[in-house]
Amino acid sequence: MQLNYWPIFINNFIVVKWNIYQSFPIQLAFFDDQIVVFHHGSGETHLLDKNASLILSTIMESEVPICEPALLGMAIEAGLGSVDSQTLAGVLGALQNLQIIEKI
Repeated sequence: MQLNYWPIFINNFIVVKWNIYQSFPIQLAFFDDQIVVFHHGSGETHLLDKNASLILSTIMESEVPICEPALLGMAIEAGLGSVDSQTLAGVLGALQNLQIIEKI
C-alpha cells in the first residue's frame, strides 16, 4: 500500500490548521487593539478583544491555513505574552463558534 500524502504529526497529534470561514464574507473595522467584525451570514456584529483581534489578523494575513503552534508563536512575538496554548484554544473556539474561522 502506498500513500499519496503524509499527514503532519507533532507529538503524536495531527496538526489542526485554521482559515477564515469561507461560506460567508466578513467585514472588518480596526480600532486601536480591537476589531469589529460584521458577519454577512448571520447579520451579527462582534467586537473582538486584543487577543482575538491579533489572532484573527494573523489568520487573515496568512496566505495558507495556519497551524496552532505557528499562531501561538506569532501571538507571543506580537506582544501577547499572556497567551498560552489554552488561551489560544479558547479564542479559536470562540471565533469558530461565531463562524468567523474554521478548522481545515
